[in-house]
Amino acid sequence: MTLLGATIYINLDRDTARRSHMEAECAKAGLSPVRLSAANGAALDETLRPYFPNAGDRERSFLSPGETGCYASHLAICRRIVAGELQAPVIVFEDDIELHEGFSALIERVLQSLPADWDIVRLSNDTKQVAIPYAELTDASQLVRYSTIPGSTGAQMWSRAGAEKFIAAEPRDLPIDQDLKRAWHWKLNTFGVLPAPVRRDIFDTSSIDAIGGDGHRSKAKRQSRLRAHRRGEAGARFAHGVKTFGAGAWIAAEILSALIALAPKRSRPRWLLRANALFARR
Repeated sequence: MTLLGATIYINLDRDTARRSHMEAECAKAGLSPVRLSAANGAALDETLRPYFPNAGDRERSFLSPGETGCYASHLAICRRIVAGELQAPVIVFEDDIELHEGFSALIERVLQSLPADWDIVRLSNDTKQVAIPYAELTDASQLVRYSTIPGSTGAQMWSRAGAEKFIAAEPRDLPIDQDLKRAWHWKLNTFGVLPAPVRRDIFDTSSIDAIGGDGHRSKAKRQSRLRAHRRGEAGARFAHGVKTFGAGAWIAAEILSALIALAPKRSRPRWLLRANALFARR
């Protein structure tokens, strides 16, 4: 008997080729997905508009129409989970992913290994930072806690409690992949699977994110905004890390991650595996 409640994927109505791709990927894994028509960031549904009060305002909104639509689509799914229209746990896919062999069996192992108070499991995120092992899933896979939550919303799994936290009535002004990294803000008990069992961005570009282009935002302006946001929440991030892992483990993970970042790029994955193994022995 499966522990998984539902599987859903986000897809623009016009992207019929991607729809066929996702139906085939899910069928290969023995999943019966529900399709969600992606939200249009330039013409939001009234139930989602309060989350994006500056949508469509090129001078005030940091998010492009595509980023707004992507974020709104994920919020719509979380709202359906909380309303009971989708039975949790719910796996959410974007339509440009590929499932690794044995995906469904691995998810069952994940659900058997998670604590009762989990909120979200990231499934398409290979991290460049130290991750602290939580449980062995297979000889090659681990359930982990991230020291720094990686980006990407290609695939994740929500509990009802996690979805309820994330739909809090609060304006959104960051892309969703950046916002989900802020576990301290949303109080999301976040886990991940390494190696990631879902390959993301297989089509190179997101057709949802591409809607409306980047608008007035330059790359430099975007990076400056994100850096300022991270600086402003550095204290909250530190407190969250200490609370989640304990002061010693958190500080050690931060130091090791910084040292690994200084290593030659091609050797970093090897050093990252070694660093993670140190925490597995704790």
